[in-house]
Amino acid sequence: MERAGYKVVDSDENLFNRDVASADFQVAAVISQARVVACVSDGKMFSGGNLGDARGEGTMSVDWQVYSPLKKQVVARVSTSGAIKLDRKVPGGVAQLITGSFSSNARELASKAEFRDAVSAPKAMGSQGVLTPGQQAKIGLAGNLKAPARPIAEAVSSVVTLLTGSGSGSGVLVSDDGYLLTNEHVVGDAKQVRLRWSDGIETVGQVIRVAKNRDIALIKTDARDRIPLAIKRGAVSPGQRVYAIGTPLDKAFEGTVSSGIISANRTIEGLRYLQSDTNILPGSSGGALLDETGAVIGIAVSGYQKDGQAVA
Repeated sequence: MERAGYKVVDSDENLFNRDVASADFQVAAVISQARVVACVSDGKMFSGGNLGDARGEGTMSVDWQVYSPLKKQVVARVSTSGAIKLDRKVPGGVAQLITGSFSSNARELASKAEFRDAVSAPKAMGSQGVLTPGQQAKIGLAGNLKAPARPIAEAVSSVVTLLTGSGSGSGVLVSDDGYLLTNEHVVGDAKQVRLRWSDGIETVGQVIRVAKNRDIALIKTDARDRIPLAIKRGAVSPGQRVYAIGTPLDKAFEGTVSSGIISANRTIEGLRYLQSDTNILPGSSGGALLDETGAVIGIAVSGYQKDGQAVA
């Protein structure tokens, strides 16, 4: 599959386990027919000959299912047939006839148009792919300016857990029509992510835009009438009380609220950052940093250990 251009992720986990996030797609094979005709008799069969040494032919038919953990459904069913022939007796020939006939099915699967269509990630912005700042038109965040002040306990419902092929993070709903902000390092190269809301509902979001220099990504999904959080622009003062909401460490801790103060305003490589003593852990990245009115004043990017190494 790698020779055919696909990135293969190895995993010891069970296929189709909803908690496994190691790959964008999982593929299962059901062998519907297998036949091996091998010649192993050369006069040594009962005098020290290796029964695995053989020549012959092997044929196999396989029914494949391609499963999307994001959509939680089988997105393609493909049937293939393959064969292999060994004209000369070789060590381990019987095993080669079995594995070789399966490998020929895998090669045929990789060449099937329906398989390629199923696993090719859709382009979020047509033939241009994901656009970067400076290339795209502005997107209006509908309803953001009218978003009401909200108690911190209610703001939790507008912060999501993001599940990608490489891990998890957090995101913030900032418009009536389903735009969310998160970190670019949370989505990585993914074109789609799975979203888990505070009420347990899961949906799929499209990665619309990324800005690597600011570590920001924009995702579009169905908000299902959920209320966005307002974005507050302007000065933030040291000593101001703030709250962080996200999913630290594991999705079991989604909707975790921690509080602290703004410690300082920082400028790093020309970009403005807010430093806070609020507890930020891996998985909180992309979550909301809120003022006391429930308005977004920042997005969690990283936390630091005592040795200065980023951990989130």
